[in-house]
Amino acid sequence: MKRHRIFNKGETIYCLLSSQSHPDILLPVKGFIVDTKWDRVNPKYKIKILKFHDSIQMLKKYYFEMRFSCEFDVKSLPIMLKADDYSSVPNLEQRIHGDGEARYYVIVDSIMCVKTLQQARELFSRIQFYIISKKYKEIREASARKFGKGAFTVDGLAEWDARFIAAWGDKLSEGGIKPEKYIVSLN
Repeated sequence: MKRHRIFNKGETIYCLLSSQSHPDILLPVKGFIVDTKWDRVNPKYKIKILKFHDSIQMLKKYYFEMRFSCEFDVKSLPIMLKADDYSSVPNLEQRIHGDGEARYYVIVDSIMCVKTLQQARELFSRIQFYIISKKYKEIREASARKFGKGAFTVDGLAEWDARFIAAWGDKLSEGGIKPEKYIVSLN
């Protein structure tokens, strides 16, 4: 049974772009569904990007390097634009809405699509929380290795946990997460 909403051709949606080249980077966009491809597990949408919800610095760093498919069942390719040619998000949006805009359409999985901006923020936050937690777990394990000595090493997991709680405990508590319980989840 599907746990996410299915959209139709012609609807405006908010979605998170990701790619195989940068799977941990999510770019929030507003898009218009140009076409759909039904799949029993995960339908896909071909969207025209209407608006980027990121800074030009973030887009320059990742969007131009990411690989996207612009057609169903076609290999993903990098966007054929140069980051240095764009100084603002409206400049970039104007370009991808100009001549030959179809080559800037992107294929998006339905699980990365929602109806409202608020839902997109919530989805983005949940996925970012997972990605960041995964990276904290890796850092925790790497910095607590007994053999290493240096600026980013600690004497054990207990020291790392205490430093982490001192740095991020207030933010976790604000989000309704008990810092000690969060630390246990990193094991």
